[in-house]
Amino acid sequence: MEFFSPQNVFKGQVSIEGAISADNHAVTKQYLEANAVVGIATDSANYAELVTVNGEKQLKLKPLTITDVAVDTTATSIGAWVTANYTNGDEKQEGDIIILTGVTGRAQTWIHNGGSAGSSADFTEIEGQSVSDAEVRAALSASSGVNFNASTGEITADQAEIRGFFAAGSGLSYDNSNGTYSLNVDSDGISEGSNNLYYTDSRSRGAISVSGAGLSYNSSTGVIDLALITDDITEDAGATNLWFTDARARGAISVTGSGLSYNSLTGVLQLAANTSMITESGNLYFTDARSRGALSVASVAGPDVQLLQYNSTTGVLSVELSDVFAEFTAGTGLAYSNGEYSLDAKTDDITEDVAATNLWFTDARARGAISADSSSDNMAQYNSTTGAILVDLGDFRKEFAPQSLTANTFATLNHGLGKKIVHVSAYDSSGNLIQLDVQLVDANNVKVKSVVNVSNAEIVVSL
Repeated sequence: MEFFSPQNVFKGQVSIEGAISADNHAVTKQYLEANAVVGIATDSANYAELVTVNGEKQLKLKPLTITDVAVDTTATSIGAWVTANYTNGDEKQEGDIIILTGVTGRAQTWIHNGGSAGSSADFTEIEGQSVSDAEVRAALSASSGVNFNASTGEITADQAEIRGFFAAGSGLSYDNSNGTYSLNVDSDGISEGSNNLYYTDSRSRGAISVSGAGLSYNSSTGVIDLALITDDITEDAGATNLWFTDARARGAISVTGSGLSYNSLTGVLQLAANTSMITESGNLYFTDARSRGALSVASVAGPDVQLLQYNSTTGVLSVELSDVFAEFTAGTGLAYSNGEYSLDAKTDDITEDVAATNLWFTDARARGAISADSSSDNMAQYNSTTGAILVDLGDFRKEFAPQSLTANTFATLNHGLGKKIVHVSAYDSSGNLIQLDVQLVDANNVKVKSVVNVSNAEIVVSL
């Protein structure tokens, strides 16, 4: 239905029941409330607001609500990027992100700070954070036998705990305070062999016998009786073996050399010597050189390394801190320098646990996590191989070839949209909207009728 009057004034209320589809259509209060933005939802107030510009309400998105992220692989600095990409000063807005991967070292990330200088001053670098010593130490711990100082990062062996790993078996005792083993068994705890036999009175007595005059022996009691005394034996003055007398003993002793004196009348020997008078022989006198030369550093077999150093000239023993540091190295994901470990890992250094919940991102995993709703009302199509999401225009809109309508005669149009309730729009050959009488048939067909003959009408059916 078309109105050709230049002005139409309605007294009272105008009710509209037809579909509102064109820019110059009047709208109802219900339609306005359902389709116009009249406020901002409370959970979106941080991102958008309504502002009045030149007397009309406008929707304004706050900075950082929509952010553009661009990755540049060629620019070597933010200044170089600005020169090549920010000539007008309005190509980016506040909150936009620039990632530069062509710079020396790690990639740099810059964010538009809302400035309007039109230069690199409009961008602020987002700095990354390095891992601190405290964070590395907090990730380490020690088990039995090892002590770990979380404040300094120092790792030491706990001798007391290591000694606690040992114990003594039968016949031994073990002191875990100093790691000393001791024999803790008597003869009752050692079985007798066939050669070395334990002592018994009977064995000892049976191994003894006497011969000659003046002695008697009782093997049952082990008693030996002497039946003679020296007075009963006459000394042979011409013999070699003479009875002992003090005079004979004192007269048989003499001294030579320095450092000793002897009184043959009293039998007294006196030492009157010092070390300078005693010639050095097998037992040598102490000297610093001999003491130092008697010491050396033990050799160790690999993988052990001898860290102790000894100077036989001065007698000084030392362990160089640099030698200790040199015995430590860093594995994958760690760096080590002068006794200090630091984290030096990236995601490529960390093996993915395929049974874990947290997995690395891949296109296939991301695509496999998405699917299209299987309900019949869903018009979205999803290709999990490519990740492409498609809403086919033909699924909710059918455009027919120009139609010629006979006055007051229904024409059936097969739109195939699968819904009975559809919207029908018709336009004449000049592109002007015309109103047709519409009759809904079923989920795939609709009838249209005009009160006059219409040629080349373009009809669109949509959901």
